[in-house]
Amino acid sequence: MKDWKKIIREFFFPPHCLICGEVLALEERGEKLCPKCLAHIPFLTGDQCAQCGRTIPGKATCHRCMLEDFPFSRGAAAFSYEVMRKPIACFKFQGYRYDGAELGGLMARYLKERFPDWIEWTDMMAAVPLHPRKRKKRGFNQADLLCRKISAETGMVYVPDLLRRVIHTRPQSSLNAAQRRENLKDAFALAPGAQVEGRHILLVDDIFTTGSTLRECSRVLLRLGAAEVRVFCLSVVEDFQSV
Repeated sequence: MKDWKKIIREFFFPPHCLICGEVLALEERGEKLCPKCLAHIPFLTGDQCAQCGRTIPGKATCHRCMLEDFPFSRGAAAFSYEVMRKPIACFKFQGYRYDGAELGGLMARYLKERFPDWIEWTDMMAAVPLHPRKRKKRGFNQADLLCRKISAETGMVYVPDLLRRVIHTRPQSSLNAAQRRENLKDAFALAPGAQVEGRHILLVDDIFTTGSTLRECSRVLLRLGAAEVRVFCLSVVEDFQSV
């Protein structure tokens, strides 16, 4: 029996390479990546900032993170935002929500190849939340979809809705770094009845820009007893002119 929903979806949203966006030939659609990207997945490699994951040859922490007061202990990102800007926009804003599982799969692969010890370290994963109003409008939380696939691929425990966004703030993309920090003050809370005491928590999001959202979410978790928080993002902004 034909999957008519899949046929209709592929008619309106033709299968494309998750990374470069090229429409895939019929024989390539099982891979989700074009031959070029499949042969060389542009993961971030080499020396990276231990806080945000951006490329910084020969250094442990980038200058940007040295000036911040991030409460999370470590951070990593699978891709540069400059590479993933279009795929993320399609995923979040143009109806390609089904890309979430595939992008999460790439994150899981990166984690297993680059940071396998993080999988053992993690007691639970948490997604950066959207405000209910924004989640209803979009139809999903992109970080939630990423977490579900990472959990399925790695076996890490994912706790949906561990964090809540309790204030409907202005879009972070419209603000500078100082405004982003102020905009998020008291915007997050732990879900009622959630237990994080003594836990090692991996906080997941799609983009690390200034780190303001990840900072505030981490503070909530640590203030309520989490032992340590690390962050893992699909991408990190390396060139602020591209935002």
